[in-house]
Amino acid sequence: MSEDTLSFHEMGLDDRLLKAISQLGWSEPTPIQEKAIPLALDGKDILARARTGSGKTAAFCIPVIQKILTAKQTSSTEQCVKALVLTPTKELCHQAYRNLMDLTSSCSREVKVLDISPQVPLPTQKPMLMEKPDIIVATPTRALAHIKAGNLDLRQSLELLIIDEADLLFSFGYEDDVRGILSNLPKIYQAFLMSATLSEDVRALKRMVLHNAVILKLEESQLPEASQLTQYHIKCEEQDKFTLVYALMKLNLLRGKSIIFVNEVNRCYKLKLFLEQFAIPACVLNSELPVNSRCHIVNQFNEGLYDIIIASDENLLMDPKTKPLDPEKKKDKKRKKKDKEYGVSRGIDFQNVSNVINFDFPCDVDTYIHRVGRTARGDNQGSALSFVSVKDMDLLVEVEKTLSESGSEYTHHNEHRVKHCLHSSQLTQNQAVSTIITINTESLSE
Repeated sequence: MSEDTLSFHEMGLDDRLLKAISQLGWSEPTPIQEKAIPLALDGKDILARARTGSGKTAAFCIPVIQKILTAKQTSSTEQCVKALVLTPTKELCHQAYRNLMDLTSSCSREVKVLDISPQVPLPTQKPMLMEKPDIIVATPTRALAHIKAGNLDLRQSLELLIIDEADLLFSFGYEDDVRGILSNLPKIYQAFLMSATLSEDVRALKRMVLHNAVILKLEESQLPEASQLTQYHIKCEEQDKFTLVYALMKLNLLRGKSIIFVNEVNRCYKLKLFLEQFAIPACVLNSELPVNSRCHIVNQFNEGLYDIIIASDENLLMDPKTKPLDPEKKKDKKRKKKDKEYGVSRGIDFQNVSNVINFDFPCDVDTYIHRVGRTARGDNQGSALSFVSVKDMDLLVEVEKTLSESGSEYTHHNEHRVKHCLHSSQLTQNQAVSTIITINTESLSE
């Protein structure tokens, strides 16, 4: 650690909090933690922009816990809700909750934490809310529902409001919910906004939530350096994608855990069925699965039961305020109800991911950054590979330009390596197409 770096021990943190930090193996704060924690402890409103994997969650968890511990030591106020943590997805709620539970492992009697994001009936959670936990974690919709039901009263007691992944809130359709929550808060409270980007939505939230805020904008690239994260792309058409995935797997060109991103739920199952034809196991993650199933699948992936997870990012494909779905897609939507509080590219804490494959190229630059940000986290190495069709070329150019401007280096894949990869595999193009046709006509129709 450099002489100029502020350590956790120099931040005036409670010994119980320092013990938990040590048990988590955090030897020194990340840049965002080093800057944000002292300001938060000093009572400042904060707007912090830092990339995925930078430690933003702990940057607000630590000061929230410290302020609650300090308040309980210096006054004998009755038990009440002191902090509300809002995130756009249930998966992010679960991640924030786990962070808070880990950090309160040595003071769990003094600091109570409750995650109310699970979609159980409101009366089921009412008894837990009646105990007035110190910290509540929720999606905006869930928090407002409990406020309207009279289960949650924040007007008299709330001191801290935290919004994580703030740039996703409005795009997930939460603007009205956030306004409803703000109208039920006290006039004075401290607020933190954490975001990977400073979009117009974040600026709008800043005007709604923050007062004389300190803006922390770390001087860093949006993705890790090229020495840590290698980014490739392969120019191919739709009919080549399945063959390429097979070849990459069978030739062991992708080592370690891999996340394969697709743009639609049906694509998850189609690709999974294709890989299973060649004894390549994979699990599927999408918005149609119940939240408990999604958490279970992520845990299985993190524990090594699966090395490949196929995830859909369909929630991010279209702003809900834009054009409606066409009739054919409406029929598909009737099959299963999708969960709007689901998010993959940023909403889930995947661990030790070596590779990200964009089987379907993302719909915009932000989605590309957040998908690729699932690998090369912390000090780990990672690689990202994107399949790019002719219709995706303009988006690819935009991605390369944005990354170049932000200081990230984009690596181009050599075309002859792709052809060599295909010719070296024992699967021919005709076999792959035949397998895909079988899946389309038989398996998916069931």
